[in-house]
Amino acid sequence: MSMNIVEVDKAVVGYADRRVLHGVDVTVQPGQAVALLGANGSGKSTLVRTALGLVPLSAGKVTLFGTPLKAFKQWRRIGYVPQRLGAGGGVPATVGEVVAAGRLARRRIPWPANATDRRVVAEAIEAVGLSDRVKDSVSTLSGGQQQRVLIARALATEPELLVMDEPTSGVDAANTELLAELLGQRLDAGAAILLVAHELGPLAPLIDRAVVLGGGRVVHDGPVPANGDTAGEHCETPVHQNLWSVA
Repeated sequence: MSMNIVEVDKAVVGYADRRVLHGVDVTVQPGQAVALLGANGSGKSTLVRTALGLVPLSAGKVTLFGTPLKAFKQWRRIGYVPQRLGAGGGVPATVGEVVAAGRLARRRIPWPANATDRRVVAEAIEAVGLSDRVKDSVSTLSGGQQQRVLIARALATEPELLVMDEPTSGVDAANTELLAELLGQRLDAGAAILLVAHELGPLAPLIDRAVVLGGGRVVHDGPVPANGDTAGEHCETPVHQNLWSVA
């Protein structure tokens, strides 16, 4: 069996006096598309942020590309699309500048962008249909367009692992279809995908495995539930039985 690209082992995460994840296990193998599903508040976003070191573990461990999270340095191998929070982060950056930031991990700082960097950035912007807005400030874009900028930024890293937190939030049906096409291309190129979603829609055919969270626990790990129970409300038995209760 191939080495897991992502391995979250018995992850426990809490904020103040509230525990969010209860001994969660998740793996992603090379070339695999894994969807994290579940109702709002089930711990999906916390789980992906924990896997990327953005949220600290209370217990358990995370390994990326065979390396413990604390020792992992090869961030150029990972493209991350956060939830839509404003792609410009309050800075009057243009579409081109935000997407170009996705190349920083692959550049030799302080050397300027080279022809390859410029080509990859232009291709990523074209892929999300924003070539005509490349010089516009992201603050002038709609929420859905800002989300497409964040997707282009992640694509510009040419990642081996693409982590996406509800990338279809605020995105219309046509652009959700476009995203499905882009993700299919990344899978064909050998990348792995870890995707948080409330509903899969056109992305469903791409998914190899669904991990459904309920109350911070894994309640299903396998095929996408055929009954459409992506919120995990009707799964019969949690995968993990001996888990801690909420403090």
